[in-house]
Amino acid sequence: MAPTAGSPSAAANPPAAAKAQRRGAYKQQSRAYPRGVCLDFRKLGGLSLLSYIDHHGVPVRSDAPLHELAVAVARHFEASDVDEEECISGFLERLEKGPTAPTDYTFRTAYFDGRGPPVSVRKRRRTKWAARPGEQVAAKVTRTDENGSWILAVVQRYYADTDTYDVQDEDDTSKLIRLPWSHVMRLSTGTEGRFHRSTDCMAIFPETTSFYRAKVSKNPIWKLDKSGPVVKEIIVKFEDDEDAQGRTPHRRVPSRYVIPLPADYFYDEADDVDLVPPTAK
Repeated sequence: MAPTAGSPSAAANPPAAAKAQRRGAYKQQSRAYPRGVCLDFRKLGGLSLLSYIDHHGVPVRSDAPLHELAVAVARHFEASDVDEEECISGFLERLEKGPTAPTDYTFRTAYFDGRGPPVSVRKRRRTKWAARPGEQVAAKVTRTDENGSWILAVVQRYYADTDTYDVQDEDDTSKLIRLPWSHVMRLSTGTEGRFHRSTDCMAIFPETTSFYRAKVSKNPIWKLDKSGPVVKEIIVKFEDDEDAQGRTPHRRVPSRYVIPLPADYFYDEADDVDLVPPTAK
């Protein structure tokens, strides 16, 4: 017999609609922006939110919309104990070394579960730092690693789904060249402080648009620009550039056109080793 309204059995078994209503209210509350967080993470872009999520290992759905990502970041931030002095010093360290360079603060605060980040996380990181259309880059246009295989090019388009670029040679704009992400390097802004005396690098040889292997021969001189400290030129010695007396001249190259060796630029600690212990057979 069906329970009558007001009976004990009816109170113990509320209608399905009421259950669904309570589940919906709880679900809505769990996605509500926390009131105790003064920062509005909803104003950040998707890539910035995903960078925070990837760095701290915040659990989110793979298909979560932007608002849900902002709520997840805000809730994690609210529950975190932040050392202000450590945070500021970490920010200054990142400012000095550049946005992509690893820092001690990055390693101390990063979430790590013994595994390298999944492919989706690596793709997001590459997308975040990808060169934009119209940007000058160094592009490798040959299959070999011979000296001069990297040239100056301009990005026409970046395909995030395949991690590939369309670029044009600065000396020949009649055709597009499709390249993988590992064949494109962004140029220096002069503010990274990456190069010191005796650092191996690649640089554009004077009056060409090709990059050749070189070594920094003098410590760069920092100058104060309107945007802050900057290195405007770097003095290098190129390989195989000896004169008739066998001496290698010092050559001045704009800092923008001095780049790291590919092995240093593309190195990713996450790809170096997987620390998952082997399973016993």
